[in-house]
Amino acid sequence: MRLYVTPASPWVRRVRVCIDELGIGDRFEYVQTRWPHAWGTRTVEMPADFVEATPVVRIPALVADDVTLTDSHSIIDYLDGKFGNHRLLAADGPGRWKAQETNALACAILEAQIMRRAELLRIGADRSDDFIAKMRDRGLRCFAALEKQVPSFGDAFDLAQITTAVACGYDDWRYGPAWREAAPTLTGWYDTVAQRPTMKATEPAETPER
Repeated sequence: MRLYVTPASPWVRRVRVCIDELGIGDRFEYVQTRWPHAWGTRTVEMPADFVEATPVVRIPALVADDVTLTDSHSIIDYLDGKFGNHRLLAADGPGRWKAQETNALACAILEAQIMRRAELLRIGADRSDDFIAKMRDRGLRCFAALEKQVPSFGDAFDLAQITTAVACGYDDWRYGPAWREAAPTLTGWYDTVAQRPTMKATEPAETPER
């Protein structure tokens, strides 16, 4: 299978942690994509094989023998069902929906983080400080909501916990410690799971430019 990646994307990291937690990393060819800073506000030219795999031109994108998938949600669902027997997210039942409650909050943070980053890459008067603040505040509200979810976290490092940890790690890397003030219990939890080999191996780094 071929997976298009970049080390700066929390969506990519979410998939890669899941892959490593399932122990299937040797099944993949990882294709490093390169993105100019204009990606946030303009159409950018990308290699033909990447555009064919993902016409929406976003990452991650998975090309398998039987299917091509173009977002982290469907990729994880596919891999967990095919290789993990739904170990990361239950296929049905109350446990699935409780996990999705946490997962949805963490995904909302990832969305806000990326929209905030895209706006920060705008140059000059076109940049909206109000929009940047709106995305920051949305993220902090969701971190505060996740703070209440920590007591329900089980022993398994499942998809809800993986996505939460990725959100914490991205804010630490890109925006600093403000989220920690909003969620001190979550902070303690994150500092522990951040030491997992799957998290250490996927720590974020800047995306290569052209």
